[in-house]
Amino acid sequence: MEYSACAAGKTPAAVKKFSHGGSLLPVLAAIAGNTFWGFSFLFTRAALGVVHPNVLLSVRFILAFLGMNAMLLLGKGHISLKGKKIWPLFALGSMDLLYFFFESYGVLYTNSTFAGVVLAAVPVVAMALAALLLKEYPTRRQVFFSFLPVIGVIVITISGSAMGVISPAGVLLLLGACLVSAFFRILNRKFALEYTPFERTYFCILCSSIVFTLAAFRSVGWSFSEYIRPVFDPQFILPVITLSIFCSILSNLMVNYAAGRLSVFKLAAFGTISTVWSMFAGVLFLNEPITPASFAGSLLILIGISLVTRAPRGAVIQTA
Repeated sequence: MEYSACAAGKTPAAVKKFSHGGSLLPVLAAIAGNTFWGFSFLFTRAALGVVHPNVLLSVRFILAFLGMNAMLLLGKGHISLKGKKIWPLFALGSMDLLYFFFESYGVLYTNSTFAGVVLAAVPVVAMALAALLLKEYPTRRQVFFSFLPVIGVIVITISGSAMGVISPAGVLLLLGACLVSAFFRILNRKFALEYTPFERTYFCILCSSIVFTLAAFRSVGWSFSEYIRPVFDPQFILPVITLSIFCSILSNLMVNYAAGRLSVFKLAAFGTISTVWSMFAGVLFLNEPITPASFAGSLLILIGISLVTRAPRGAVIQTA
């Protein structure tokens, strides 16, 4: 799902920006950002125990938006849209808020372990969409190994349903999150040529804070007192602050930075780190069950994702 700058009429400099090489900094940014995302399932699950999902998303992104504006005031961030179209940023923002809707409700109706494993299939889905939309085709080896994550999800679904902790609605919601996330990666890759990581992160958080706040007030009957009630609950406020700072601001800035400097194959491979941390957090901190079948399914997904996203050294990505 590598975005072809040549096909888009970009200069050789733009092509170099998306080379398979790169310094250590983008690699560290990708690892750190995906590590934060891995723990987001843990904190989301904890906060959902005392609050409606829409209220959680609203407070999370309002705090994140305040944090982004604080960075602007302190000179730690910069936005310059002169001569640029603004609709691509709102398009990214729309995809981002859809993802968080599906993710939050998906976690609510399943568990953080299953959610993290299902979303590990995002690189495979993104690769398929890139072939369809960007005319960038995977190798036969990648197509073959892309079936491993699918088999893994089926194994885990059957195992989880037997334990009574995974509902069909939750599975569908998480599959929706997987699809939306894949579309987001393609758009984010494309727009990274023109917009900075801060600009993309800022507008994504802006859109999410507006939409989820409206949804939150509708969920609580437009009652402000009911809306702010969870703010005084330590079981809610501590997780939501963590989600805002680490899993919204820092993780997005880091991954958006890496997206402009690493190949999609390499960045997708780093995405599996979030799955590992999600499984670890769910089992260790939330006492969520894991059976031999679900563990085997997890291994199938991780192995499949690793093989699919591992580009041969010196390989040239095929485009139409």
